[in-house]
Order: sequence, then structure tokens, then C-alpha cells
Amino acid sequence: MDNKIDEQFSFKKRIESFGYAFKGFVWLFRFEHNSRIHLFSLIIAVIAGFFFQISNEEWSMLFIVSGFVFSAEAFNSSIEFLADEVSLEKRDRIGKSKDLAATGVLIAAFAAAIVGLIIFLPKVIYLLN
Repeated sequence: MDNKIDEQFSFKKRIESFGYAFKGFVWLFRFEHNSRIHLFSLIIAVIAGFFFQISNEEWSMLFIVSGFVFSAEAFNSSIEFLADEVSLEKRDRIGKSKDLAATGVLIAAFAAAIVGLIIFLPKVIYLLN
């Protein structure tokens, strides 16, 4: 087994690792349907951000929570794949693990929705008055 501690730094290997990450990124948006829903929501939020001319701090919060949601979705998908590799039959602990990973996405999406409401609701109310 290779010892990562003794491994020398290699730009080629770092570039390859970005390639693997990019493959995962493409896969996430191509095959994970919930990621497409999150992406659609982000696009709407970005359009609203330009329309309402949100502040730099608001843009920062928007992208931080969006990154949190997409990261949670990627981790959830990863856990599901690993769990299915271990066993395709119904197993209580694997089911709980998958449920908890999905809960992580739900929590992240809920937090993002709250941030979106904090940013946009006052602007929409002001616009309607």
C-alpha cells in the first residue's frame, strides 16, 4: 500500500485530481435530479440578485449557502453510491445512513431558503408597496 505521507508533491497529480473533481461536478448536475432543482433555484436567485441589486454581503451569503447545498448533495450522492455498493438489499443501518445523508441536504436547502427569504422578502415587499 502506498504511503501518502512519503509521496512527493506533483503538479501533474494535482491537475489530475481537479479532473476527477470536475467529472464529479458534471455527473452531479447531469444525473442527480435534485441538483438540477437546486441549480434552477440558484439561477432564479442570481437573476433576482441582479434585479434587486443586492449588496456584496448578500451575494456572499447567497453563494455560501448555495455551495453548502451543492456540497451536501454531492456528499449525499457519494454515501448512497457507497451504501449501494456494500449491499443492494434493504439493511436497516444502510437505510439510516442514507436517510441521514438526505437529511443533511434538506437542512442545507432549508438554511438556503431562509437566507433567500432574509435577502429577498424585504425587497419584494418594498417593491409591492
